[in-house]
Amino acid sequence: MRAQPPPLTKYTTMMRVPIVLAFAFVALYVVAVCTPFGQRFENSMLKGYSSDTWIGNQYSIRPPPILGEEATFFVGVVLIALAAVARRRRWVAAAGVFVPVATAASAFILNRYVLPRPAIGGAGVELTESSFPSGHVAITAGLVAGAILVAGPLVRRYVAAVGLLWLALIAAAVQNLGWHRASDAIGATLLACIWYAVAARLLPPATQPARLGLAPVVVIAAVGAILGAGRYGYTLEGIPFALIGVTCAVLLWFTVAQHTRAAGIVIAVTLVLALVAGGGVNYWREHSPVRVDAGPEPTLITGPGTAGKGITYGRPGAKATIDIWMTFDGLGQADFEKANGATLDTLLQDGTAAVTYWPLDSSGGRPQLSNLFAVAAANGKGRGYLRAIYGDFAKAWTDDQLIELGDKLGVPEGKFAAELKSKSYTGWLATVTEASMQFPLHNTPSVFVNGNQLMTASVTPAGLKAAIG
Repeated sequence: MRAQPPPLTKYTTMMRVPIVLAFAFVALYVVAVCTPFGQRFENSMLKGYSSDTWIGNQYSIRPPPILGEEATFFVGVVLIALAAVARRRRWVAAAGVFVPVATAASAFILNRYVLPRPAIGGAGVELTESSFPSGHVAITAGLVAGAILVAGPLVRRYVAAVGLLWLALIAAAVQNLGWHRASDAIGATLLACIWYAVAARLLPPATQPARLGLAPVVVIAAVGAILGAGRYGYTLEGIPFALIGVTCAVLLWFTVAQHTRAAGIVIAVTLVLALVAGGGVNYWREHSPVRVDAGPEPTLITGPGTAGKGITYGRPGAKATIDIWMTFDGLGQADFEKANGATLDTLLQDGTAAVTYWPLDSSGGRPQLSNLFAVAAANGKGRGYLRAIYGDFAKAWTDDQLIELGDKLGVPEGKFAAELKSKSYTGWLATVTEASMQFPLHNTPSVFVNGNQLMTASVTPAGLKAAIG
C-alpha cells in the first residue's frame, strides 16, 4: 500500500496565509520592479503635476502620514498599546504593537538595503531611486491593522471602516503626488497583511476581529481613494491611482476577514481595471493631439551652438539678466514654466530683462527634448516650444508628436525629424553642462538674477520681480 504523505503540522497550517502573502510580495517585486515591462508601465503612470492634486495643493489639509510621518507612527503605536492595556489584554497589546512596528521596520529595511531598483526601464534619473515598498503606506497599513487587532467587539467595525478609508486615501495619494508607484503601495500593504496574519494566528480565536461586509468596505475605500487621487488637472491620471487605493484597502480587509473568494474576486477585478485604466491613459498620452498656445516670441540675442553659451533672449541693454539652468527630465521645470512663464514673457517684451536658458545634457529618458529646443530656438520658436512641452508635460512626446509640434510651431519642415536622427546639438549640450560645473546647481531649474541664485521659495513671479528691483 502506498504511503500517505505526512499531515501538515499545526505551525505550517497556522502560517499558511502569511506564507502565501509573502510569496505574493516577492512576485510583485519581481514583476513590477525587476522587469523592463513592469518598470516602464508603472513609470508611465507618474505624470502630471503634484500641485494639481487635491491633497498636494498648498491650501489643502494633508492627513498624516503625508505630513508628520514619524510622529504619526509613534503616536499611533502608543494609542494602540493604551487601547489594549485599557481592556486588560496585555498579549493583545503586544500583538497590536508588533504589527505596525514590524511593518514599518521591514518596509524600511527592504526599501533601503535589500530590494534595489535595477536601472532597466529606460527611466529618467528622478525615477531610478528605490521606492519599494512605500514607507508612508506601510505606516498607515500597519497602524490600521494593529488598531483592528486590539479594538473591542463593539467598536471593531467602526475602527476598520475609518482605518480602511485612511489606507485607501494614503495609498492613492502617494501615487498621485508622484512619491510612489502602484507596486510600492500594494507591497507595503502586503507587508502589513503578513505581520497581521502572523500576529492574529498566534492569538486565541476569541481575540480575532469580527468581519466587516465587503460592500461597505468597497464603498468606504472608494471614498478615501477618490480623495487621495483627486486632481484639478490631468484628471485621467487619478483613475488608476484610486483603483490601487481601493485594492490596498480590500487586500487588508481580506486578511482580516478571511473572505478568500469574495476578496480575491474584488482584488482581481480592481487590478484589471487599474491596468486597463493605466494602459488607456498611456495610450492617450502617446496619441493625443498636439496643442500650441499662441504667445510672443522674444528677440534672440545668442542662439544655440556656441560652446559653453546658453540661448539668450531679450533686448540689448536690458535692466536685468536672468539665467535659467534647466533639464527636461523632471517636473520641476514644468512647474516653473507654468508659474513663471507669463512673467518671463512680460519681462522680455518690455525690455526689463534678458533671459538665458542653459539646457543641460539630459541624463534621463527624454534627451531628444533638449536637442529639439535648440532647433526651435534657432528657428525663432524657442519660447513657443517651451510653452507647448511644459504646458502638456504629461504627454508621452513620441517622435511623431514632436514632429507634429514642430510643424504647428512653424519650424521649417523636416527640421525636427532630422534632429531626432542626427542629434547634432548633443556636443553643444555637453559644453553647456560642463559650464554648469562653475555654479552650485543643487536642483533644476536653478535660477540666477543678476548673477545671484534665488532660493527655491523665491522662484515665483513676485520673487523674480523683487530680485530685479
